[in-house]
Parts: sequence; C-alpha cells; structure tokens
Amino acid sequence: MGLFRRKRRADGAVVDVGQEARGASGTSTDDVRVTGWDGDLPSLDTPVTVLVTTRSDRHAEVPRLVAAARDAFGADVDVRAVSYVADASPRDGSDPAQPWGRRGHVDGLGSAINAGLAAGVGRTLVLVDTSVEVGPEALRALAHDVDRPTQAAVRTADGVHRAGARLVRPGALPWSDDRAAPPDDVVLGADQPVVSIPQGAVVPAPCLPDERTTLTAWTADAAAAARTTVRTRAVGPVVRTVEPGRTVDAAVVDVVASWRDRPADGAGSGVVAGLPLPPWGARPVSPVVRSRVRADRLSWSVKIAAPAGPEGDGWGDVHFAAELAAALERLGQDVRVDRRDAHVRDDDGDDDVTLVVRGLDRVPPNPASVNLLWVISHPDDVTDTELRTFDRAFAAGPTWAAEASARSGVPVEPLLQATDPSVFHPGTRSATGADAGRVVFVGSTRGTERPIVTGAVSVGADLRVHGPGWAAVLPPSLLGEPALSRAEVAAAYASARVVLNDHWPDMAAGGFVSNRVFDVLAAGGVVVTDPVAGLEDVLDVPTLAVARSRDGLAALLDPAHPWPSAGERAEIAARIAANHSFDARAGLLLDAARAERARLLR
Repeated sequence: MGLFRRKRRADGAVVDVGQEARGASGTSTDDVRVTGWDGDLPSLDTPVTVLVTTRSDRHAEVPRLVAAARDAFGADVDVRAVSYVADASPRDGSDPAQPWGRRGHVDGLGSAINAGLAAGVGRTLVLVDTSVEVGPEALRALAHDVDRPTQAAVRTADGVHRAGARLVRPGALPWSDDRAAPPDDVVLGADQPVVSIPQGAVVPAPCLPDERTTLTAWTADAAAAARTTVRTRAVGPVVRTVEPGRTVDAAVVDVVASWRDRPADGAGSGVVAGLPLPPWGARPVSPVVRSRVRADRLSWSVKIAAPAGPEGDGWGDVHFAAELAAALERLGQDVRVDRRDAHVRDDDGDDDVTLVVRGLDRVPPNPASVNLLWVISHPDDVTDTELRTFDRAFAAGPTWAAEASARSGVPVEPLLQATDPSVFHPGTRSATGADAGRVVFVGSTRGTERPIVTGAVSVGADLRVHGPGWAAVLPPSLLGEPALSRAEVAAAYASARVVLNDHWPDMAAGGFVSNRVFDVLAAGGVVVTDPVAGLEDVLDVPTLAVARSRDGLAALLDPAHPWPSAGERAEIAARIAANHSFDARAGLLLDAARAERARLLR
C-alpha cells in the first residue's frame, strides 16, 4: 500500500498510520554518499539517457530494465545502472555484462541518481528503478515530448493508484495520491521511481534515506529549475512491485519543513494526521473534508511535557498551561491541555491550532492544524530541525531567539513568560504570616544544588524555603511547607521581604526569565535573582535586583537594604499585570494563529 498503510476508523473515515521507521541505511566503507557532481553537469547530444537504479539486493532485475530501454530507444541507447544500499540491504554481485555507470554500491537512492548522472545526460532523462515493472512502450511514452518533470502513473501489485506526491498540508510528509488521476494531473513531485525530466531541469538529488521524500524533493526542485510544475502521465502498464524505504530522519523532516510555504493543492479542505514516525516525529496525512471552518472561535490543543495523573500535577508546566488556557478562553477560544500521553490523539484532526509549550519533551507538529511552538525552558534541547517544522516559533528568551533565528534561518520571535494577575497581586500580602518580612524561596531541590539558596544560607539570611526535598538539605529552622497551593504561593511572594529566584544555566544564557519573576513582581514583591542575559532590557524595575557575587547577595538580603515603598511596588505590579499577563500573551498567540490559518487556507 505504499509508504503508509491505511486503516478505517469506526466512523468510516480513512486515516493513515505511520509504520515503524527502519534504521538508517546500512553502509560500509565502500558505500559512499554522492551529494552532486563537480562543476556543471555535461549536456549530451543524445536523445535519451536512461538511468536504472537498483537496490543492492535486486541486481537480478537490472537486465530486464536494460533490455526494455534498448527495445524502446535502440541498441545504442545511453543506459546506465547504479546500485545503492538502503535499509541495510544485502549486497549482490555485479554482472559485468550490464552497463554499470559506477562500480560498487552507493549510500541511498539520492546518491545513486547523482552518481549515475555525473557523466552527463541526454536531452531527456528517464529514471526507472528495479522495484518497478515497465515495458518498452511505456518507456517510450514517458520519454516523449518531455517539457517538465513527469512521473508515470503507477499501480501497485494490488491495484492501488500511485499518481505522484501531493502537499495536502505543509509541514507533513507528502500524501501519496491513490486516486485515479486525470491526464497531465499536476502534483508536488514524483514519489515513484519512473520519472522523465528534460535536460535543462536536471538538478542533483538530495541524499535522503526515505525514497519517497528523495524523489519528491528532487523532482520538485527540478520543476523549480524548469520554472514549471510536476505532472503525471498515463503511459501504459507500470507496476510497483516492491515497497520503498521508510527511514525518516532529521534531513527528511528538514526537507518536508521547507515545503511549508508552498500552497496546498486543493485535494481537500483538511487532513487527518497519522501517528508520528520515529525518531523525528514527522506525520503522514490523509485528506478529509472538514466538518467546520470557523474564523473566530478556534479549537486549541496546548501540549505540555508533564505526565498525566498525580505524577505531573505538581509540574510548573501544568499551572502555566492552565493559566494560558484560561486566558485564551477569555478571548472566546476552545482550549484543551494535552499532557505527555496525549501529544498525539485519534481526534486531533479537529484541532485548529496546536500550541507546543516546549519544556522537556519534543512534540510532533499536527499537520491538520496551525502549529505554534513556544520554547519556555531547556532551550539547548531544541534543534534547528524542530524549529523548521512549526508554522511560527516563539521563545521566552530573547537572546536565544536571536541566536536560533540566525543559526536556523527560521524567525524565532521573543515571547516572554507571563503571570496571572488574578492569582498574583498585592492584595494577597499578609503582615503577620510566617513568611512576612523574611527571605523566601519556593521550589524543589531539583536533585541538585541551587546556588541562590546555598548563597543565602552562607550569608546568614533569615531564610524560609518551601518545596519538596529540602528536609534532607537544610536545617529545620529554615524549612517552610513541602507544598503550597497557588494562592499560598502568591501570599508568600507578596508577604516576603525578598523572594529568591534562579535559573538553569542554559536558560540564563539564553535570556529566559523565569515565570517566578513575573509572579513575584505582579504580587507586589521584591525579587533577587542570578544573572540572566539581557534581563535589564526586558525588566528594568527597582523591585528586581541581580546578585552577581556573594557580597552582592549579602547586601541585597540585609534587612537594612532599602527597597521601594508599598505604593511603588503596587504601581510596578500594575504595569507587570498589564504588560506581562497571560491575557497579553494569549492575544499575541491568537493573532499569530489566525494569520497562519489564513495563510494555510488561502
């Protein structure tokens, strides 16, 4: 059935299920990757060049296609064969009687194409692989009057149509069309190795492990070189007898992501997304007719890394997502929060927007929706490939956003973390509570030293620490509660003389200001934090100070240190509430989602 097998849901809709990706091509020191050719590709003054590609365990099929090429174009036709290793395929011997264009094996189909073409091509190139059965008449028809990249209309052994690759939705693996195609049907690219290309359109093939993606990318680029489109042509009986390779790696995902700005082909008003293919999470799609198209009230899925159940209930991601969801709902949106076990759902074809709040887990984009990425922590885990698979990318660290944009070529927009002023506000302050007038820290040990806490202990601060794990680290006199509700956290921040804050090293270097900072400032509190890149550029307020040394920390935690008055703190809290609330962030995200949705549906 091709790259993806299909199953039918209980409601009758057809959906794709990604098969398990195989390992990368098995290679030896003799299996080289041929990325192109040196200099310009020679243009030969011959009518046709036929390139026969063969996986390294199908050499017995080479004579059949060589004979078909000679029957079609004459005994002296320029025909060459190249062998490639894919999916750890065994290696057959090479019959010296066959016209091998290169001795030995190369690494993958893309390398075979490039190696076979390096000597030049005639006025028309015909590529055919030993996984296909095709006769002389069909080859002649495929090579006739070729003015653009053209794929033969193919059927599989069980009669399924294969009429080229369609980009139903940018950001997904291209959908391999299984409908009967009309003559000269226009497609994104060829996805079957029975292709003809005019001499002037021939370009190097990408060296990708996935055969379908290699062919689609190669022929789509050839079409761009020819400034035209790819079409399919009915040339007679052409049968695909062997399934293509199915390895998906970072390079495949990068190629798919590069198609995001190409328009959909009108095959359907929506898609159903299949399961993600390991290891990189690209997802196949099937076209469906969407039951509803709404411009204003969109359905959102907010994906977070927290596990389901009590194990994840205490994660900061859960509170962050809940407060963001509430803000989106106040803007008239439908929102659900999906934890780790629900990153891919059977019904996610109905999601209008997928927002990945990127923490510990990489989440595969949903090709059926607009995909937004908001990196709020662990930026060192985010790869350029991941950024390229989203429609828009945001990061809570402006410094990292600028660096990632320059490195990846993907615009990464700064979007700071936020607070919920309905929870964190000066009215939660208590003058008599246990935290009143003390230095307070709220957070777990994270299983490692937290230097801001260690430093406060070393300078003899009147410290009170809330959170799990501290009983084994600190003396009882410094311990607060092992767990606090959100309301209790807000009261602690508003009541403390100083609240301590720290960052993971990669977050500090990238300018990722902790949401604790926004919460404390919105509560009318004072924060002492470790250094963060660019902090003064985004939060220049007198209730926020940076401890750059032990002596500096001691001075800031001294009860005699002057801080702004209660009235000044309230004014700062009001500014934070206005500019750094989840409502403000939700409005920006909604504008982005609507803009991307309009682009994708145009």
